Amino acid sequence: MEKVGKREKDLYIQLNVVPHPNPKSGQLLNISHITNDSFTHTNGPEWIITDTTGKDVLGGTYGGGEGPGNAISVDIPDTQLAKFAQGVHVRFSGFYLYGYTKLDQSTISIWLSALFPLIVIGCLIMLYRKRSEPEKNLGWKLIGHMLLGGFTFTLNGLRLPLGFVVYLLFFRKPRPNLSVKDKAALLGLAMYVLQIVMPPVVHHFDSVPKQSILRHVSVEQLGVDGLLKMVIARAPVSNQARIESFETVLDEYGEVKELLFQFVDSVANGRYTHISAVYHASEQSVTLKRSTSDGWLQFSQTVLADNFINKVQELALLKLKPAGGEHRYVKLELDPLFASYAMKNESNFGVNEKGVYPIGDNQLPVTATRLIVCAPQSLDRMSVCEDQINYYFNIVEGGALE
Repeated sequence: MEKVGKREKDLYIQLNVVPHPNPKSGQLLNISHITNDSFTHTNGPEWIITDTTGKDVLGGTYGGGEGPGNAISVDIPDTQLAKFAQGVHVRFSGFYLYGYTKLDQSTISIWLSALFPLIVIGCLIMLYRKRSEPEKNLGWKLIGHMLLGGFTFTLNGLRLPLGFVVYLLFFRKPRPNLSVKDKAALLGLAMYVLQIVMPPVVHHFDSVPKQSILRHVSVEQLGVDGLLKMVIARAPVSNQARIESFETVLDEYGEVKELLFQFVDSVANGRYTHISAVYHASEQSVTLKRSTSDGWLQFSQTVLADNFINKVQELALLKLKPAGGEHRYVKLELDPLFASYAMKNESNFGVNEKGVYPIGDNQLPVTATRLIVCAPQSLDRMSVCEDQINYYFNIVEGGALE
């Protein structure tokens, strides 16, 4: 924060947003988006001003400005200053996170792709130096023998080493430098074998969960939606990634005590990448684990990650409460399937931009995304969660009337 000032008709608070670009992580903090040599704002910064109970005191009725440089400010009219008498909490969330698309290859396969040609060239040079007698164009002949030895024929999906069989039948007669030519053909055969053996090996190593820790991450500064965006950028996953699970526990003041979520993203050849993230509030860190699988039957039925992140912000989903008044803890758990729900004789509510509204049994089934909100007795994951309410958003035609 740079300054708090008073003008004729308003009070203003000014911050200086300090960018910390980190190309290796695919994360960028800025207030503008650069496109085709011009500057455009992707969406406006957010100022959240609440009283000591966590209630929004301004309801969005404030002005704001940007510049010069990375300065950012909020302007509060004098007519609203009486609401500040008992003190307020001011939070700014203006983080812009960008993810960079990486090659759809594991680190192991990238290294192998780079080293393999060098190994082959090195082997050919060694064979050439071990020639038993001078021979014109021997280098090109060794390359030809290697290519013949590695030539394959595919029959019903099975790759057969036809080239090496042809070499054994027709190229084994006595001739100059036969020994090194045999070895060049064997080198080609070895390349054929590696093409069969290496994919399962790479797949094995790529399927082993990979773990990393992101430190100095404050959900209080970023907001849960900002934290989700950061993980998407750091993972990274595509804009087609979907929510596999989401669960968080908040205390009575709305502070995050626990936060766990998973993304799943479709990659090449029918495989899927799974990103699991656990936020540790006490350490202000996020533990990321990455793994792959060969199938995910429910992928198309789950909610797009971008959609969920936007709804968290637009619909204030983290402010939803269980039944029964005030609670020490509030747990929110997403049912990631976009499906039809008919939970009769339960507490059902719809959520849209206008707010929360009840859904009666006569309005069921509802085709939507469901967020389960309840009150756990403690932070123990086995604790009973009471006063459950089903909140539905992304409701489509045929469900409850909005």
